[in-house]
Amino acid sequence: MARGECCSVLGLIHRNPMAVAENVSSCSLSAMWDWSHLSLSGTPPAVPLLDAAADLLVLERNFAASLGICERGLQILSAEPTDAKCEQVKTSLCVVAIQCLVELGRWREVLPWLIQYYQTPQEMPYNIMEMCILLYGKVKQPQVMLEVSSDWLQVQANRLLPNCCRVAELHLLHILLPLGLFSDAEVLAQDSDVFTEKQRHIALALVSEHRRQWEEYEAAAATERDEHSQSESMGRTGKVQTRIQNVAHLLLRALGMIAGIIRRTPFRNAALAVLLITIILLRLDPASPAAYGPISSLLLLIRQTIASIFQRHPSRQL
Repeated sequence: MARGECCSVLGLIHRNPMAVAENVSSCSLSAMWDWSHLSLSGTPPAVPLLDAAADLLVLERNFAASLGICERGLQILSAEPTDAKCEQVKTSLCVVAIQCLVELGRWREVLPWLIQYYQTPQEMPYNIMEMCILLYGKVKQPQVMLEVSSDWLQVQANRLLPNCCRVAELHLLHILLPLGLFSDAEVLAQDSDVFTEKQRHIALALVSEHRRQWEEYEAAAATERDEHSQSESMGRTGKVQTRIQNVAHLLLRALGMIAGIIRRTPFRNAALAVLLITIILLRLDPASPAAYGPISSLLLLIRQTIASIFQRHPSRQL
């Protein structure tokens, strides 16, 4: 894709970002499967397998069988001398295989699967890089492609490709902005080797808009977290106060019961109970000479208490 075409696509971002993804996906598939121009002489031996894999994918929707044929074709190509035709067939087989993996629900295996056939991700064709960016962006896993696509864009040979602008656009839209990497997005948007002046202006405006939305979302989320924490703190304080009140109420009831029992108990029994408790606590033997002093003091204290009570109420002596 030429720079002028990429500019027109980038201009659609504000109006309909998904249109970019659909456009890239359809263009990638049509370009990958257009092997009809290959001449019969010198055609790579894996081309019939590519035809069979495409039929199984599109017509019969037998994804597992199509994936197996793609892997067989890639094994055949690995033993052939590398040329432009073999590279095109290899890329087409990888595109079909990616579609099969996604249909089988094995999208997490796409990137590791590709590494088997390309020594480094930087060597992947731009078509496959586009599909990977779109795939992991669609499943909300842009961090998987962050380092891969960033490194791909740093390779000088890739930057000279006419379609480097498309990869950079998708990297900006589906990787950097969803991850909130606005500084990196601004650096990429200002890259004059990738974008034209008009494209840079559109990309910078897009980054500014996403930054504003991101900051508003973060501020709203922080406010909501503060309100939630305050409500939880107030709830915990209220629970503690309720528990303290319940414990105090129980203690008052217990003290009231004890006071009632004491009032109903005869004084002689109470004095005897105090004496026994004192002996038990002090571990005194009444028959021991060592216990004579404390017991005598306790008896004297009890007698003085009784005498003072009857002195205050002489009528009770009768």
